Amino acid sequence: MQDLEEAITAAKQAVQSTPDDHPDRAGRLNNLGNKLDDHPDRAGRLNNLGNNLESRYERTGQMQDLDNASKHLQEAWNCGAAVPFHRIKPAARCLQLFARLRGGPNTDVILSSAIQLGKDVIKLLPTVNTRMLNRADQQFVIKTFAGVAADLCAFHLESDNLNNTLLYLEKGRAVILGQLVDSRSDISSLVQQYPGDIRRYEELRDEINRPVQTGKQDIAERLMLKRRREAIAELERCIEEIRRIPGQEQFLQGQTVAQMQECAAYGSIIIINLTTFRSDAIIVTATTIKALNLPKLSTSEAENWLSRDWHRGRRSDRLQKNKEYLDFLSWLWQACVQPVLDVVLAIHRSSDMPRIWWIGTGLATSMPFHAAGTHSANSTDNLYSRAVSSYAPSIKALAYAHSRSKATDRTKGTLLMATMSTTPGSPKPPDLPGVAKEKEKILDITGRHLLTESIDQPSVNRLIERLPHCSIAHFACHGSTDYSDPSNSGLDWLTVQMVSELSLTHARLAYLSACSTAENKAPQLTDEVIHVVSGFQVAGFPHVVGCLWPSNDRVCVEVASGFYTTLLGKGGMRWHNDDAVNIVRENKRSMPLNWAQFVHYGP
Repeated sequence: MQDLEEAITAAKQAVQSTPDDHPDRAGRLNNLGNKLDDHPDRAGRLNNLGNNLESRYERTGQMQDLDNASKHLQEAWNCGAAVPFHRIKPAARCLQLFARLRGGPNTDVILSSAIQLGKDVIKLLPTVNTRMLNRADQQFVIKTFAGVAADLCAFHLESDNLNNTLLYLEKGRAVILGQLVDSRSDISSLVQQYPGDIRRYEELRDEINRPVQTGKQDIAERLMLKRRREAIAELERCIEEIRRIPGQEQFLQGQTVAQMQECAAYGSIIIINLTTFRSDAIIVTATTIKALNLPKLSTSEAENWLSRDWHRGRRSDRLQKNKEYLDFLSWLWQACVQPVLDVVLAIHRSSDMPRIWWIGTGLATSMPFHAAGTHSANSTDNLYSRAVSSYAPSIKALAYAHSRSKATDRTKGTLLMATMSTTPGSPKPPDLPGVAKEKEKILDITGRHLLTESIDQPSVNRLIERLPHCSIAHFACHGSTDYSDPSNSGLDWLTVQMVSELSLTHARLAYLSACSTAENKAPQLTDEVIHVVSGFQVAGFPHVVGCLWPSNDRVCVEVASGFYTTLLGKGGMRWHNDDAVNIVRENKRSMPLNWAQFVHYGP
């Protein structure tokens, strides 16, 4: 406790810089204080002070410390001369403290402050996460924003304010994927048509992100700080000028709500927003947007379920783990999916099963909503029996998949079958004997419908060379997940970053028969939804089938063969894989870890 008190004292001295009780120095201190208000180091000092006060609150329970911590963190955000990156960290933490402070007599003020702060932080995101950064640096920057969009969404809903909720949730999530999508969309034409405006924007953006060399309060430093304030104002004017260009009204603002609703023309988009202080579903259809509070969907219970290791261990443990996973699916049904489905069915009003696209925030990005329910014999209290489910990283990514699907609707290409039953390396992964059988079955099913190209044990260069020539790509191999760097996750040969940098014009479907290709557990990057499946979508495949966790070799063969039989046997492409999974599920209802991992991303 003594160390903490000393840290708080030291931080206060750093902020104040000098004692305020010396009679001969009052005038000088007033001048110094005015300078410090705009000093770029002040944000870091206030951030330290706020963090120390929060730590003391955790030990003493004194609410005054928590209140003061939030005030100092908000002051750190308000240091306009600081590098934007250094302002965001305290702002994100301040939102968490606001959530803990609400509930008292000042709740309305706290909610209003939280909403404004969250909106301001997300508005700054495009100027911090720039395309000049490499992927590793982008991921580092985005970690600073972790949870901001979800918290802002929750504050909006707590205030019964659905307006703008979707806009800011989309702006603050899946940012890296969104930039990759933008680079392939019509916005890229702006660079060719108005190079001067874009060059000016990039110059100003880079200037305000450049650290200011601090030292003595001399004339040179004051001029640098003055120039930084001018650059910030010029950047705002530059952005407004670009938005006045016809067709660029939404520059850096994302989709409009109407454009988001267009993505739900044939079903419902369900966003599950999970935070430490409340959980909600936002239901988006072509005609309406509704919010539904989910009081039973708590972060603590979600963490309890999702933190378990369901896949490693002895064979003798599998029966018990499957039993526990059934309990998880039942809880997810009762706490989330069933109440959401009730609302969807009231809107849908059709004899056909409704189509649902699931989007999660935070921990909810890893939840198997499609498999929620009770799976005992003859039970229909599960989503497989009530709706057709797909997933999307974001509404923007879903819109891109829609546009790619329309662009390739009449494309005729080949099926590229890429297999690797044996993977070299050290330590050497186990061989996959089912790969040969999977290849044989799929080629037998598709041979009468598609031209096929089969590559065994291909190199990365060979794959990258052949992918632009196929409309369907099937991979049967090992998959891997890198929790520290999700862009380094991948298949045997390809990383997410390699795939996402491709631009494939003929692509229609990627079927990834490999482990964990849709797994999303990178700390502080879950809202970015960076995994192998999303990488293939960004590359141009509107439809991608993948797995949430490691899959059984034999089950992969069954599901893949069932999928292609359904895909090619019903007059018209049906991309989602519920029929194929249901065949396996009916025979093994008590073993969800064998069949619930298969998911479809796409329109």
